[in-house]
Amino acid sequence: MAPKLSIQLIQNEQKNYNSIKKHYADSFAQYMNAKYALNDPVLQKEKDEGMAMLILLKDHAQDFK
Repeated sequence: MAPKLSIQLIQNEQKNYNSIKKHYADSFAQYMNAKYALNDPVLQKEKDEGMAMLILLKDHAQDFK
């Protein structure tokens, strides 16, 4: 089972990705899917960064406490 990521971690990874994306061939969704072994086929196909963020928050973020 894929790990649940904190919302802050997802936001930090998005900022990090934005600083390196010129040197990274994959989309933000593919970057996160590979880095955290999420094994999410829907996320893997997503090219839009905003939609990727929604998928990550909906399916892979820890619940609010």
